[in-house]
Amino acid sequence: MNLTGIVTDEWNRLLAHCVDTGWKCVFSYDMFDKGIDYDLYILERPGEEIRFGWDNWFEGEIQCSPQMRTELEGLLGHQLEEGELSTLKSEVVEIVTGGRFK
Repeated sequence: MNLTGIVTDEWNRLLAHCVDTGWKCVFSYDMFDKGIDYDLYILERPGEEIRFGWDNWFEGEIQCSPQMRTELEGLLGHQLEEGELSTLKSEVVEIVTGGRFK
């Protein structure tokens, strides 16, 4: 699922929830503009991956399974919007991660 248009506060809350519930961070963007212009986290747990992308134009995006979407929406108490990715496009992720992820 490609979830887009997530306001920054909610995006941060959902990211913290995943980390607090045992997801392992396997990639974290660490360039000079982290959290200012762009941010990216890739989290994993056995058999599943979730990606959190953010920029100051489109705010938050999350790429996750339908089951995880349901969990995240339950935490927020409202539905998240599906849309076209910008910060989590595969070519962007590939460049930002130095080819480690696509």
